[in-house]
Amino acid sequence: FSLSPIGIFIFQEGKIKFANPESSNITGYSNEELIDSDKFSLIPVEEQKHVKKKMNQMLYRQRSSPFLIKIKHKSGDIKYLLLAACNLDFQQEPATLAYFFDTTEQERLKEALKLSEEKFYKAFRASPDWVVISTLDEGVYLEVNQAFLQTTGYEMHEVIGKTSVDLGIWDDPQERDELHKILQECGRVSNAEVKFRTKNEEILQVLWSAEVIEYGGQKCLIAITRDITHRKLVEEERLNREKLQGVLEIAGAACHEMNQPLQNIYFILDELLDKYEDNKIYSQ
Repeated sequence: FSLSPIGIFIFQEGKIKFANPESSNITGYSNEELIDSDKFSLIPVEEQKHVKKKMNQMLYRQRSSPFLIKIKHKSGDIKYLLLAACNLDFQQEPATLAYFFDTTEQERLKEALKLSEEKFYKAFRASPDWVVISTLDEGVYLEVNQAFLQTTGYEMHEVIGKTSVDLGIWDDPQERDELHKILQECGRVSNAEVKFRTKNEEILQVLWSAEVIEYGGQKCLIAITRDITHRKLVEEERLNREKLQGVLEIAGAACHEMNQPLQNIYFILDELLDKYEDNKIYSQ
């Protein structure tokens, strides 16, 4: 018990009667501070009822697997322990043996991962761009966000489990094959300008970015699509205006260049006309 790498307590009459050295390492309390203290003194008050219930289930063999508990370290920090308990005799009296090990780091990693996943799904659902997760090899849709459904016109049940080929999302399937080849070789594609087809056969111009990820134990891709159809129309209209403006400027310059010779011709003709009128009067 003294050399054990896990913490060990022996309880009798609701008190800690034995604590091994590892118990002090885990709890932060010395052996002298632990002995004869209440067996639930390390457990936050709000957790005690839950721990008593789980411990009784184990002692009466209603459960066999260790269970997770929280304790308050001497420093004030909350630590997580995986604990199991059984009945035994200690100094010829009935007692309870509790053995445990510190899982604080693993639990904090789980909490951080859970928080990260929650943030991801919030961003996933709220994104104004299409966001989809699909298998890398087959292209089967696993997750799509609301923006994808609103823009393409599909319902969730029409998409999940299907592929982009099944739905005819890519206007040019050859573009899809080329980009997926790049994905498999490089792991990512950024801002590829392609055309997508909606459920009602409307063609949209989009920017498509994707990256290979691990999802659900398999290689998948997460793709973000930004609809730039309106932007492209505005840009095309601007280019047409610029072309028209250029034509008008050229026409204006040409008119200006032609105006001077025409004026000269006008003055010459006017002068000739005056002479003609004078000669006519003289002859009469």
